[in-house]
Amino acid sequence: MAAHDKLDTNYLAITELTSEINSIVRRSFDGGNKKLSSSDVEHILRITSDVASKIRPQLKELTVKP
Repeated sequence: MAAHDKLDTNYLAITELTSEINSIVRRSFDGGNKKLSSSDVEHILRITSDVASKIRPQLKELTVKP
C-alpha cells in the first residue's frame, strides 16, 4: 500500500472514531445527562484503543529514518 493510501486510511479511521465519540456524547447529553456514564467512557476508550492499535503499525511504516 502506498504511503498516501495509508495516510488516507488512517485519516478515515480517525474521522470515523471522532464521529462515533461525538455521537455517544451527544446522545448522552441529549438524554439529560451532565456526565458520561461509565459504560460510555469504557466504550469510548475501547474504540479509541482499537483504532490506535490498527493505525500504529501503519504509522511506524511511514516514519522516515535519517
